[in-house]
Amino acid sequence: MANQTAPNLDTLPDSGFISCSTLAAALETSLTTVWRWSKSGRLPKPHRLGEGTTRWRVGEVREALSKLAA
Repeated sequence: MANQTAPNLDTLPDSGFISCSTLAAALETSLTTVWRWSKSGRLPKPHRLGEGTTRWRVGEVREALSKLAA
């Protein structure tokens, strides 16, 4: 298996959108946990960009994570 590094949310623009799998990799957690955290309010709700396309806005995720760290 190739040595891959997790995506870094700090390098992405606030206006960008990321998938559940990218967000899970960045947070070093599972897809299920991302959805659970979103449902509980720990992470923002995702945006529905089209049929079968759900993404999180990077700026909203960054803001939620900073509030958790405070």
